[in-house]
Amino acid sequence: MRTDSINHWDIVAEKYCAENRQEKNFHSQIYLAAVNELLGSVNGKRILDAGCGDGFFSLELAQKGALVTAIDGSDAMLNIAKRKHAHDNLQYLNMDLTKKLTFEDKFFDIVVANMSLMDIPEIELFIFEVSRVLKKPGIFVFSITHPCFFLSDWEEDENKTKMYKKIENYLDERVEELNFWGKTLHYHRPLSKYMAAIERAKMCVNSFREPVPSKELIDLYPEQEYHYRIPSFLVIRAKSI
Repeated sequence: MRTDSINHWDIVAEKYCAENRQEKNFHSQIYLAAVNELLGSVNGKRILDAGCGDGFFSLELAQKGALVTAIDGSDAMLNIAKRKHAHDNLQYLNMDLTKKLTFEDKFFDIVVANMSLMDIPEIELFIFEVSRVLKKPGIFVFSITHPCFFLSDWEEDENKTKMYKKIENYLDERVEELNFWGKTLHYHRPLSKYMAAIERAKMCVNSFREPVPSKELIDLYPEQEYHYRIPSFLVIRAKSI
């Protein structure tokens, strides 16, 4: 991975983990519901959690009985993960998602990548490597910010109510600097880029979700109602064949 991408996450790691408590975070509750649904039962499964960050989801998988290998390119994130989210069924390794993975062929039952593919500059080699390390059949589940809508701003009416989004230059691949927890890099690519990489890796998509908040979640966060009208995330499951 480009050094500047990893360095950004090393710098913001502590603030990200302090402010982005996943079990309490409104946004993560939207996509994690779909991720868990598409994963199904993970008990006894050998799982690779790619781009694990602070390890919150790696721990959840391990607590459900999975044998989890969690990888990330950021030492700072991995140090937090080892400190806060340790489990006997879970090991953390530093590994660059833009380079060849060091696992043998057909090693994992499942690969999961939560909100990480839009944070890396190239995806083609990683998705090929996912196909290589998956058993046949095996499944790959990943969540990303919705490439159609994420970088577009909401248009508001005179009462500051979010009404709609204007989409511009969707097909142009580009990198943008975000500043949610400090500066990080976001790599925009159209959805067709993800689909083409999956196809070339000889996997097939068998589930495609654009999750929105549940009614119960909107009742808790009524100010976030606009997320129900335009999806902020994509969750996709592909099968190795």
